[in-house]
Amino acid sequence: MLILIWSLAYTYYWHTEREPKCACEQDEIINTADSVIINSPAITDSLIADSLKSDTLQINTQEREILFTPLDVYFNAGKSSIDRTAEVDTFITTAKKFLEKYPEKTLLITGHSDSDGSETTNLILSENRAKKAKDILIQEGIPEAQMEIVAKGETEPIGDNTTAEGKSKNRRVTVKIKE
Repeated sequence: MLILIWSLAYTYYWHTEREPKCACEQDEIINTADSVIINSPAITDSLIADSLKSDTLQINTQEREILFTPLDVYFNAGKSSIDRTAEVDTFITTAKKFLEKYPEKTLLITGHSDSDGSETTNLILSENRAKKAKDILIQEGIPEAQMEIVAKGETEPIGDNTTAEGKSKNRRVTVKIKE
């Protein structure tokens, strides 16, 4: 009981009685649907200019969710053709805008396969799948120089290669912004 009373008193003191140690503690934070806005009296034009020069990206929440969460595109057994979905189209549109805004960034396209066939065959197949994804992105207007392909073959499964469902999860290309 004493701990509860002490913590309530300390919380009250912390939020009402003490003086802030720095100007950053007086910031007003406003959450919007797409981003977080910080209204701070301590932010000056020179600080804003310096922050724009840094390599810290100002990315809204929706872009971050789409581009930095890997997109998995799945394939049928032994195939390298892609079925376009709304998720794929949204990713392409967002990635194109993002890469135009940040030309120093690149997309990492990683091809995978299930364990059917030899390791060499699966490595080649995973590379072909990654190349197919890259070709589609090039057709959509994303510069080839902003894409990197990696073939993993069967080395990084996300599903159990002893079941049909697990194998279908492993036949994929993962696309995301390279960090």
